[in-house]
Amino acid sequence: MVLSPTETYVATLFLAVTLSIFGRKMYLRLRYLFAAKGVERRWDHIPTRIKNFVVYGIFQRKVAREWYAGVLHSFIFWAFIILGTSVVEITAQAYAPGWRVPTPTIAGFSLSGPLYLAQEVIAVLAAIGVGMALYRRYVIRPKKLMHEGMRDATIVLFFILGIVTSLLLYNAADIAVGTASLPEWKPISSALAAVPGVVLGATWWRAFWWTHVLLLFSFLAYVPHSKHMHIIFAIVNTFFMDLTPKGTLKKVDLEKTQTFGVDRVEQLSWRQLLDGYACTECGRCTDACPANATGKPLDPMRIITNMRDTLDEQGAAIVRGDVAGLPDMFQTVHSKDGIWACTTCYACVYECPVMNEHVPKIIEMRRHMVLTQGEMPPETMEAMRKIEQNYNPWGIGWDQRARWADGLGVKTLSDALASKDAIDVLYWVGCAASFDDRNQKVAKAFARILQKAGVRFAILGPEEKCTGDPARRLGNEYLAQAMIMGNVETLNRYGVTRIVATCPHCFNTLKNEYPDFGGKYEVVHHSQFLRDLIDAGRLTPTKDVLQFLTYHDPCYLGRYNGLFEEPREVLYRIPGVRVVEMSRAREHGFCCGAGGARMWMEERIGEKVNHRRLSHIEETQANAVATACPYCLIMLDDAAKTKDREDIRRFDIAELLERSL
Repeated sequence: MVLSPTETYVATLFLAVTLSIFGRKMYLRLRYLFAAKGVERRWDHIPTRIKNFVVYGIFQRKVAREWYAGVLHSFIFWAFIILGTSVVEITAQAYAPGWRVPTPTIAGFSLSGPLYLAQEVIAVLAAIGVGMALYRRYVIRPKKLMHEGMRDATIVLFFILGIVTSLLLYNAADIAVGTASLPEWKPISSALAAVPGVVLGATWWRAFWWTHVLLLFSFLAYVPHSKHMHIIFAIVNTFFMDLTPKGTLKKVDLEKTQTFGVDRVEQLSWRQLLDGYACTECGRCTDACPANATGKPLDPMRIITNMRDTLDEQGAAIVRGDVAGLPDMFQTVHSKDGIWACTTCYACVYECPVMNEHVPKIIEMRRHMVLTQGEMPPETMEAMRKIEQNYNPWGIGWDQRARWADGLGVKTLSDALASKDAIDVLYWVGCAASFDDRNQKVAKAFARILQKAGVRFAILGPEEKCTGDPARRLGNEYLAQAMIMGNVETLNRYGVTRIVATCPHCFNTLKNEYPDFGGKYEVVHHSQFLRDLIDAGRLTPTKDVLQFLTYHDPCYLGRYNGLFEEPREVLYRIPGVRVVEMSRAREHGFCCGAGGARMWMEERIGEKVNHRRLSHIEETQANAVATACPYCLIMLDDAAKTKDREDIRRFDIAELLERSL
């Protein structure tokens, strides 16, 4: 079949208009992206980035975590990939009748046939995916999708349905008029062409050709103007995902930096702004957020989408350099109360299927408030002052840091070296285990376990300072770096090479952030250390510890550093201990509410996060909860006492293990 010259002219004009609309909008979006002031270089580790592109972009591994959404998105996504060749082939009929996409031949066998069959199958699957998506939005109606109106999503879904349906009908008409290539490889279209009583002649061929082309290129023009531009940008986002350890905050050069943090979108990097265009608005990040779940004014998804909308609104002025008087991010992106509500638990980043990075943006906004505006929650000022004066947020004299170890025969590193004792590992006690009464018991239990196992260890005692984690997550980079540099100087002076920490926050900071400041050590968490001692036969739990308990995953141990099994393996080795999992466990664990310096902030809005976590423990009907973090232990202790549930006992894994030795 051949289009008339007039039809070819009209088609050319239509393609030129729609492609121009698409191209102009894409040009503006890219121009706005690269007007960003923040520096970001993500061209390192190319093989790893290609792997991530394939795993998370092409095969959508994170999308598939929710099976229903994963199936429907896979059907639709693969339709875009596989039907790309059909788009070229059908559009070409306006200019080169009968032209076909060239395909390779292997051992004399052309791949054209399998390609046509794949197009037929994926077109049907895409139609099924559209049906599943409409059912999900209009019947199932999950709360996380109800943040938006249905119009945009419905328009896009019907575009897709129209495109794949018109493709099959066009192929059927092509077969009916006898111009189809390899009709035997198009069983679905052949079946449509053979429907009794239906005659698909030249008129229908033209009608379906025009329907398909009009829908396809109208959709192309529409996409950059809707939230569905993620079809283009999301897959790019996976290539440029952050490859630094999850717990690492970007180091700030305090001497060269003039404006700290961000309060305007153009101060972010192009990669941070790309998140906005990649966002699918699936709501998974907000659905996983403990602050949002307990009624706080924090909406991780809105941070991303409002950032995108602000960039679109202010983009022209930003490109011109005319930003004076424009509203800042605290007016257009997110409220300050919401930014302070974040526990930095990383659930939002973990759940995002397109690799958006919410937490670093929140920290940058906090840095601006603290370092540029001199603004922070009043109660945190006291905690920061105590860190400045006594190197710990409890405010107890720094010279008392080793008092917990009185009578245990634990040596400080300086004493051990003075007496020429060999040391295998430095035990980093941390502020909580040094000064909090409840966590001092954990430190004592761990020290006694190390002694029973014959581990040669020492502590820094009064020379140990806060690692800087609370100050850094609060946004006080000056104070954080003061603590970090002081500790690095001490550790390097003693030639420390191996550290074990009972606090995941200390563990994360020492392991992932200290290398940026010249402190490179082998850092292990006590759950790893204890598991290894048991495996090596240096510890043998034999006494029954009759506890029916559940395990609470610390965010900075689990989601940040991937240590989910190690603490559980310690519990499994203890005779008499029965472990039941909470509904929110492992990667989907629910924060205790203390991270991100929230330990030192009042929780005045909504339900307390630790109270919600206690309700998850109650659901298991366990009579105890174990954890591997001093902050979590404090928060769970507080919740049990406040909610009159002290019958639910609270332990660190080290305390339970010691009982069994």
